[in-house]
Amino acid sequence: MSQLDLSERAGISPRHLSFLETGRCGPSRAAVLQLGRALELPNAEIERLLLVAGHAGDWRRSGDATPIREHLAKLAHLLDAHEPFPALISGPEWCVEWQNEGARRLFARLRALQPSLGVEPLDLRQLFADPAWLRGWIVNLDELLEAIQTGLYQLEPDPVSSGHTRALLDVLPPGDGPGEAIERAARAQTWSQTIRVRDREHEFGLEIVSVPFAGGASGFALAVARPADAASQHSARRYFEALPARG
Repeated sequence: MSQLDLSERAGISPRHLSFLETGRCGPSRAAVLQLGRALELPNAEIERLLLVAGHAGDWRRSGDATPIREHLAKLAHLLDAHEPFPALISGPEWCVEWQNEGARRLFARLRALQPSLGVEPLDLRQLFADPAWLRGWIVNLDELLEAIQTGLYQLEPDPVSSGHTRALLDVLPPGDGPGEAIERAARAQTWSQTIRVRDREHEFGLEIVSVPFAGGASGFALAVARPADAASQHSARRYFEALPARG
C-alpha cells in the first residue's frame, strides 16, 4: 500500500503521515485508531499500537453476563471428561464458575494447606494475593507468577488501565515492569505453563493450559491441568485420584 493510499484510507494528510513514519511527530490517539482501522488490524493489535504510542488502552467490558453464563453452563459437563485431572471455567471476576471433581479435590487440598482460602465459588485471586504458602506445593512458583503476568498482557496490552485482567494483576506480587511483560507477551504463543508439584511423597510436572474466550464471552476462560510429560503421567494420575474430597 502506498503512502498516498494509506493516507486516503485513514483520513490523514500525506504530509502528516510522512511525519509519523519518520518520527518527526508522535501520533495522537485518534491517528492510531484511524491507521489501525485503515490497515484492518484486529482490535488487540490496535490496542498494542495505542500502548506503544503512549496512550492508554480502550478495552471496555460491560453489560449483563447472564446470557453468556447460561450458554457456557450448557458446556460445563464437558469438564468431567478431563477427570481425574482438574478442569474449570473462570468468570470475569476471577471466581470459579464451573469445575469438575478433580478441581474440587485440588482446591480442597489447597484449603487444607491454607485454611484462609474462601469457600466455593473460589476466588482465584486469593491463591496469589499472598502466594508464599504455595511454595510448599509449587516448586517453581516464581515462573508461574511471571507466566500469569505475561498472560495478562497477552489478553490486554494495557491491563493496568482497564479490563478484567487488572483485578488479577493488582493482587500479584510486584514483578517485572510493564515493558518487560509486554515484550514477553509479544513473543509468547500460547497460554500455558508447566509447574513442578511437590506434595508429601508426590512430585511431578503439571502443565496448566488456559484458553480465554472472546467476543461476548470475554472475561471467561477455560483452564485445564494435565501431566507435563510421560514421566509425570502415572504419578500425577495417582496423586489426583487419591485426593480426598475434603483435603
